[in-house]
Amino acid sequence: MVNDDPNLHCVKCGQPSLFRQGAKAYCCNLCGFVYFHNVAAAVSAVIVCNDQILLVERAQQPAKGKLDFPGGFADYNESNEEALTRELMEELQLPIDNMQYLFSYPNRYLFKDVLYSTLDSFFEIRFDSEPSLVLQQEEISRYFWLDMKNMDVNQLAFVSGQNALQEYLRGKA
Repeated sequence: MVNDDPNLHCVKCGQPSLFRQGAKAYCCNLCGFVYFHNVAAAVSAVIVCNDQILLVERAQQPAKGKLDFPGGFADYNESNEEALTRELMEELQLPIDNMQYLFSYPNRYLFKDVLYSTLDSFFEIRFDSEPSLVLQQEEISRYFWLDMKNMDVNQLAFVSGQNALQEYLRGKA
């Protein structure tokens, strides 16, 4: 076992004694505690209205200032659908009553010098008329309704979002 960072502290005994054990596990060489750095679940909404897709500008790191789908991380004991419903209310004050699962993609999310592996699930939400949105300024700087025909997948902040947009647009072609 090789210690990747001699300052990693065990969450059980509090000592700087964690050693990497495999791809996602860390073991404490003092108390034997094993910490698994598992995949985090995240959800995103592909919100569509009149052949336009809603994208938001991120107000925080990582990827501050870049475009993204609205969404976020699932909380404990929360389904993907519950997480997306909660996130859309928090970020946009947008109540939803229907969503359709599309697909999922793995992603890497660097937050405060910790690289998280995520599994990002994407859901389609359709509106007949443009909904009223109230932004949570801490999370979102602005929003844009972009024409599906002129979208550049490279504008999106994360690889999972780029892959999702590419697949979504391919399905609409």
